[in-house]
Amino acid sequence: MKRNDCNILINGLPGKKITDDPRPVFTLQCNVTRAYDSWHISIFDSAGSAVWESEILPATQMHVRYAGQTLRPKTKYIVILEILNHGAMQRSTETFLETGFLGTAWQAKWIEPEQEPGIPEKQIPFFQHFTQQPDFFGGHDRLRPCQEIKKDFTLDSIPERAEVYASAHGLYELQINGKRVDGNILSPETSTYPKQLYYQKYDISNFLKPGKNTIQTTLADGWWIGRIGMSGDSCQYGDRLGLILQAELFLQDGSIRIIASDDTFFCRTSTIDYADLFIGQRQDFAKSRQPWRKRCKILDIPTDNLTAQKTQALTVHKSFDPVYFYTPEGDLMADFGQCMAGVVEMKVHAVKGSEVTLDFCEMLDAQGNFLRNILGRNKDQRDVFVCAAGVTHFYPRFTYHGFRYVRIQGIDKGQISFLKAHAIGTPIQQRGGFACSDKRLNQLQRNIRWSMLSNMFSIPTDCPQREKAGWTGDMLTFAPTGCFNFDLSGFLAAWLSNMRDEQFEDGAIPVVIPNYPMQELFQQQMNQDSTSSAWSDACIFVPWYLYQAYGDPRILEDNLDMMQRWLDYVARKCREKPDNFDQLPKLQQDWNDYLWNKGYHFGDWFTPSVIREAGGIQKIGEMTRDVIGSSFYAYSVQTYIHVLSALIETNPNRTDLAAQKPVFEGLLKQIKSAVRSCFISDDGTIHHDLQGLYVMVLQAGIVEGELKQKVADRLAQLIHLNGDRLDTGFVSVPYLLPVLSDNGYHDLARQLLFQTKSPSWLYMVEQGATTIWENWEAIRPDGTVTTSSFNHYALGSVGNWIYQTIGGIRLGKPGYQHSIFDPDIHCGLRHATCSVDSYHGKVSCTWSWQDGKCLIDIQIPHHCTGEFDGQQLIPGQYQFIRSAKPKI
Repeated sequence: MKRNDCNILINGLPGKKITDDPRPVFTLQCNVTRAYDSWHISIFDSAGSAVWESEILPATQMHVRYAGQTLRPKTKYIVILEILNHGAMQRSTETFLETGFLGTAWQAKWIEPEQEPGIPEKQIPFFQHFTQQPDFFGGHDRLRPCQEIKKDFTLDSIPERAEVYASAHGLYELQINGKRVDGNILSPETSTYPKQLYYQKYDISNFLKPGKNTIQTTLADGWWIGRIGMSGDSCQYGDRLGLILQAELFLQDGSIRIIASDDTFFCRTSTIDYADLFIGQRQDFAKSRQPWRKRCKILDIPTDNLTAQKTQALTVHKSFDPVYFYTPEGDLMADFGQCMAGVVEMKVHAVKGSEVTLDFCEMLDAQGNFLRNILGRNKDQRDVFVCAAGVTHFYPRFTYHGFRYVRIQGIDKGQISFLKAHAIGTPIQQRGGFACSDKRLNQLQRNIRWSMLSNMFSIPTDCPQREKAGWTGDMLTFAPTGCFNFDLSGFLAAWLSNMRDEQFEDGAIPVVIPNYPMQELFQQQMNQDSTSSAWSDACIFVPWYLYQAYGDPRILEDNLDMMQRWLDYVARKCREKPDNFDQLPKLQQDWNDYLWNKGYHFGDWFTPSVIREAGGIQKIGEMTRDVIGSSFYAYSVQTYIHVLSALIETNPNRTDLAAQKPVFEGLLKQIKSAVRSCFISDDGTIHHDLQGLYVMVLQAGIVEGELKQKVADRLAQLIHLNGDRLDTGFVSVPYLLPVLSDNGYHDLARQLLFQTKSPSWLYMVEQGATTIWENWEAIRPDGTVTTSSFNHYALGSVGNWIYQTIGGIRLGKPGYQHSIFDPDIHCGLRHATCSVDSYHGKVSCTWSWQDGKCLIDIQIPHHCTGEFDGQQLIPGQYQFIRSAKPKI
C-alpha cells in the first residue's frame, strides 16, 4: 500500500470484483499522513440514486457490513469512501461493488460435449497406497482428451460493452476470436462443488469485431474428474466434462443480446490428449484438428450452487529463468532456483513429430541426479508434447506441478529457444516483512513466504505436488505467521465458507476442506474417522486468528454456529466409553467425559524421534493422542471463550452469548483437571515423555504454579538430552519457542532457532531449502534425500515467534490497534527490522547496534497505540537507545 493511500476492500478483497454476497463487508485500508478521525461510505447505483450510506464511523473501526436496500443482481454500484476530520472531508476515493446473479436464474444451460466418460480409479486396499505399486506411474491410458466447445455469432457493430459469465464441470479456458481471455487460469478453481461452484465474469468488449465472432472454450478434467488428494483418485464429482456460459452483449441501441450455452454450441476433441492436475498434460501439435460437426447436449442440472468466485483468480506470481546442467547420469536438467507451484513454458525447434518429455521434481538425489521425490498413485508430474514443424510453443493450461528442477528429454539444449517457469497461485497482498543481519534467518523468511505463495492456491493446500488438498491442521498451525506476512482475510474467509458447507450433520469437521468424496473414503479407510483434534479445530482457531490479525468481529459471527456445533460434537465424543473402558485406570474412568481420546487423532504429527522408528507414523497417534487430543480440547474451549468475549464486547446485547460463557468456563476447568489428574505426574513428567506433550500442556494452560514449572523444566531437560535440538511435530511446534520464552527458558528458545543440526529450521536452510519442508529430515544428515514434500508451510509457523520476539512486534489488540514492542536486541544479531501494514497503516520496529548502543526505531500509525519498556506510546515515530547488557 502506498503512502497517503486509502481504499476499500470488499469481503477482504480489492474492489471491482463481482460478489453474490447480499451483505458484503467493507474494510477501510488507510495509510495517510494527514490526521483523520472518522470515515463513511456511500453507495449509489448507476443512475446516481443513493442505495445506502453508512453511519459516520470512528477511525478505530475499520469494518462495516452492508445494511442497505436489497442489492440487485448483475448491477454495478459506485462506492464512495470519505475520510473525515472534525466533520471536514480530507479525502475521497471511489471504487465499485458489482453483484453477480445473486441467486437469480441463468438463461444458459449446462451443456456437455460428446465425449467418453472419465474412468474411476480402481479401489485398492488402504495399505497399498503407501507402497509404490507398478501401475502407480504412467496411467495415461486411463485419461481422456480435452474437449473444445464453440459458438459463432455475427455482429453488425461492436457492442458498448460485452460480458461473459462462465463455469465448468472440470476446468475451462475461454477464448474470443482465437485470443485467450486474461484472468483465466485453472478456472473455475476448486471449492465445495455441490454447494459452491464458482463462476467467473470477463469483460470481452475489446475482443469483439463487426462480422463473425467466435466464443470458444477448452475443457479439461481438473478437480471435477481428475486425480486429486493423497489417494490419487479420479472422478471426484463426476465423470463427464460440462460447461455453462452466458454472454451478455449491450448493444448500441440499448438492447441486450444474450448468447447462452445450449444445443446450438458445437464441440470437438482437442489436440490435448489428456490433462490432469497430478499426472500432467500431453499435447500433440502435429495432430490435425477435427471439424466442428457435433452439437453439445443440454443437461437438466440445477444452477443454484453457482456462486461468484470468492477469491481472487489465480495468477502468475513470478517467472524464473533456468540454469541448464547435465546430471551424472547424463540427463539435461533445468534448475529454476526456487521451489514453487506452477508450470513451464517452452519454445523448441524440432522436426515434426518429435516428442518432448518434461519431468518435474523438487530435489535432486545425493549424487545430483533426477529424483522423483513424490511417491503415490498418479503423482507423475510429467508433461509431454509432440512438436509441429518449425517452432513449437508449449504452455500447459490445465495442470500445475510442485518443482524446482525439470528433466528435459527428447531434444538437445540447442533446440530450446525459450524456457521459463511460471509460479502460480492466488494473489495475496503482502502485509508483513522481516529482515536481519543473519542471512540464514533471511532465507528462512523467504522460505516461509514462498511456501505460502506455492500453497495459497485457490484454497490453502498442504503441498503443490502430492495432495494439493486443504488440510485443516496445516492452516491452524500456520495461520498467525501467514496472516502477518500476507492479507489472508478474504482468502481464508472463502475457505471457511467451504468448511461450513462440509460440516457434517452431527457437527463433525473433516480434516480436509473441500472434503473431496474420494478423500473422505480414503480417510475412513485410513482412520475410520473424518476428524482429528488440532485439525478439525481449525473451525475455531482460523476465524480467531483472522480476527486477531485484522480486527473484524464479523469473521467470528459468520463462523460461530460452526464452532458451537463442532464443540457439541467433541463433547459427545468425550462422553463415549471406549471399548477398553473397564481396563482403564480408575482416574481415567472417573474423568472419561472430559478426555478427548476417543476416535482418531493424528497426534503430534511427524515427531522426528518417532518417525525414525519402524511404523513410526502409526506410533505417533498412539503415543500422543491422549495428551494432545485432551489438551487441545482445553485449548479450543479456551479460544471459544475468547470468541464469546470478543463478540459480547462488540455487541453487549448478545445475552445468549453471555449465558454461554460461564458454562464453557466451567467445562474448561473440568478438562484441565482431567488432563492433570490422568496424564501428568506430581513431578511434572508426562506419559511417553515427548517434547510436544509438554509443549501442548503448557500452551493449553493445563498446569499452574509449581507443577507448571516442573513441566517446563522437564521440557527443557528433554531438549538438552536431545543435543539442544527440538523433537516436536506439526501440532506442538508453533508453541515450542513461545512456551520456552514464557517459562524462563528464553535463551533455550533462541538456541533452538539458531540450531543448525537436524532437526532444526536452519538445518533446512543450510541444506539449500528454498521452501519449508514437510519432514524435519527430508534430507537426512547422512545426505540421503527422502521421498518427502519439500514445499509444506506448516513448520514455518516459527515465523510468528520471530516477528514477535526478534522483530519485536506483538499484538496488543486485534488489528494492531495496540502493539507491544519488545525486540530481543540481545539475541546475537547486529540488526533486525520488522513491519506489518495494518489496515490503519504501517507498524514497524527496527533496531541496530552501533558503537555499543542499540538504536530502536518504532512507528505507530494513526488511531493506534503502543507500549515499549513500560512507556505508553501514541501515534508517531520514536527512537530509543539502549546499552549492552551489564556484565554479571
